[in-house]
Amino acid sequence: MVFDPSLTHGGYAVIYKGEVISLHNLGSLSDLLDHVIELEGNPEGFLQAVIEDVPCYTGKNIPSHTSFKLGKSCGQLEGFFRGRLIPIQFLSPKKWQAPLGGLKGLSGNPRKQKLKDHACRMYPHLKPTLRQADALLMADFFINNTNRDANS
Repeated sequence: MVFDPSLTHGGYAVIYKGEVISLHNLGSLSDLLDHVIELEGNPEGFLQAVIEDVPCYTGKNIPSHTSFKLGKSCGQLEGFFRGRLIPIQFLSPKKWQAPLGGLKGLSGNPRKQKLKDHACRMYPHLKPTLRQADALLMADFFINNTNRDANS
């Protein structure tokens, strides 16, 4: 499972056997718990969480209260997975966005739209939304650049 940690605006992707199989909007932790319990019941898979490692300073275009909420959401996800004894990996935005083109000089909504465009081009069959695009692109990076268990 790969997470863009904003609980109100983020999403997550589920990877199985090296392929993204589904996209979801990240909403309440109780909904996430239901889904994680369902995934934990799969005897063929190894459950692992990949969470975007949010920066402590988001820049002049993002207010401090927004970055606080993002950090809080990231911490809630980390606590949730640690409490369920699910291994966690953090992935920085700089790292997973590096292979993508056309992002230089973009910020805010134009940058988010460009990321969504990349996600839609790479995975048109999944029909990613703006909320799910970052998680899908992080999942793609994870699949193609990270050594891990083949079943994760």
